[in-house]
Amino acid sequence: MPLWFTRRRSLLLVFLLAMALLWSNAYFVLVNHPAAYTIDERSYLQMAQGNFDVPVTHRYRVVLPLVAGALARSISGVTSLISPSNTPPIGSSFFLLNVLLLSLAGLLLYRTARAHGAAAGPALIGMAAVVCSGTASYISGLVLVDSAVVLAVAALCYAVRVKAAGLLLAVIVLGPVLKESFLLFLPVALLYGRFVPLWQRLLALLGAAGLVVALHAAVDAYTPAAAVGSVANALEHGRNILSNLKWLLSPRGLFICGGVFGLFNLVLLAGFWGGRTAIRSWLGLLQPGPTLLVLAAVLAHMLLSGEMSRMLLLAGPVVATAVALILDRHPLFAPLRQLLGASAKPDSDLPASGRNP
Repeated sequence: MPLWFTRRRSLLLVFLLAMALLWSNAYFVLVNHPAAYTIDERSYLQMAQGNFDVPVTHRYRVVLPLVAGALARSISGVTSLISPSNTPPIGSSFFLLNVLLLSLAGLLLYRTARAHGAAAGPALIGMAAVVCSGTASYISGLVLVDSAVVLAVAALCYAVRVKAAGLLLAVIVLGPVLKESFLLFLPVALLYGRFVPLWQRLLALLGAAGLVVALHAAVDAYTPAAAVGSVANALEHGRNILSNLKWLLSPRGLFICGGVFGLFNLVLLAGFWGGRTAIRSWLGLLQPGPTLLVLAAVLAHMLLSGEMSRMLLLAGPVVATAVALILDRHPLFAPLRQLLGASAKPDSDLPASGRNP
């Protein structure tokens, strides 16, 4: 059997595993959703139906709602056989899109962990730490657009690690269109994407700015501009930083945010046990610069957001890689590695920089 076919089949299996882990929990959220939607969901439901008269915070995040609306209209004939209705199944279309996008993100989380030197078994567990989280189920089963941003961040981290020039440029151009706050992650591409010529990265930034301006103009032309402008809205979010920080550092905030990745937090804590040699066995494989910059961008998202724990899922690439490396390298988990039969050999198609020593 050709090697390229085997590789593609293995990647497909990882993608399907990520989807299987997401599907059941997200479906449970979908079918048990309360009738009263959140403010965010009401906005995205309206936008999926072509109504952009929504709060300015959500007004320009049109990509996923428009795709979900088109998908809902295309599958309405099939869903009507199961549950007759005169309205397109927009909630179901968001569910399908969110699960698909987060499954792709899960595949990239696995590949990123592998590129850092983790074996396949620990890399799969690292991926599961993210896609099995309650927050992943939450944003998959509800009418939200965060899945696209999680995928963009995962693609950015993977591109920086394996030096994928085309993927990096695509993320720079498309990320801010999905959600304007993705701009906070662009310093990662500018500072650690030096494998792409600077002029190409700057040109991609200009392309991103052009797309964002064109998108704003198109939405404003279709629906009168909101009473509160984007700049005023950003300033209003900025005023929430101190109150959000106070909440984050409170026992309640720490408990809620700590619950995002659940008991996998114990794996992260265990990684810092056992002395300097044990810690360096896995921590030395992480790229400190990009990792810290990604975490800083995630913290900024949390402090600016009205739902901090949801934004913590953007740290998925760091969490998945750290969990995978701890399980693969830390002495404490040697019995687990024997149980898994974990091999230190990485995928042969990864660049040399991502291979295990």
